[in-house]
Amino acid sequence: MLWVNLIMDTLAALALATEPPGDELLLRPPHSRNDKIINSTMWRNIIGHAIYQIAVLLIILYYGVTLFGLEQYDKDEPFFVTKFWVDNLSTDNPVLQGLADQAIATDTYDWPTAKCTLYTMVFQSFVMMQVFNLINARKLGEREFNVFHTFFNNFRFLLIFVVIFAMQIFICQNGG
Repeated sequence: MLWVNLIMDTLAALALATEPPGDELLLRPPHSRNDKIINSTMWRNIIGHAIYQIAVLLIILYYGVTLFGLEQYDKDEPFFVTKFWVDNLSTDNPVLQGLADQAIATDTYDWPTAKCTLYTMVFQSFVMMQVFNLINARKLGEREFNVFHTFFNNFRFLLIFVVIFAMQIFICQNGG
């Protein structure tokens, strides 16, 4: 969760704060002291992205086993097959017993199960949607639809974007 906070708060704010002002920003009229900070366009983007994220994450969570072919998935299995879990297993569930038998036969423990894989996919999808939302968050105007306009003009934004993306892949692949 610390990594998600770092992405969504610190690094995202740093990336967006490096965005240089464009000429169109200088042509906007000044805002009143009584204007709302979050306007209707921003609310549309926030609610739209929230609905999109919830839908995608629920589909992966509930249908990911079928979509990604995670055979041997059982909702009662642990995230990792450990020696303690194998030694204390008392069930007639063939999937769980198969996991325990495989660990005993190969004498290898602490390996992830299909449940761990599915939840990792949910987490990875959530983080990647946040990372790519950085691109969308650069445009706040009502008629600003091209989120890639002046995208390559800010080296610092691109650097932070690549660092976040690379770190997420690295953590997911090597984090344990």
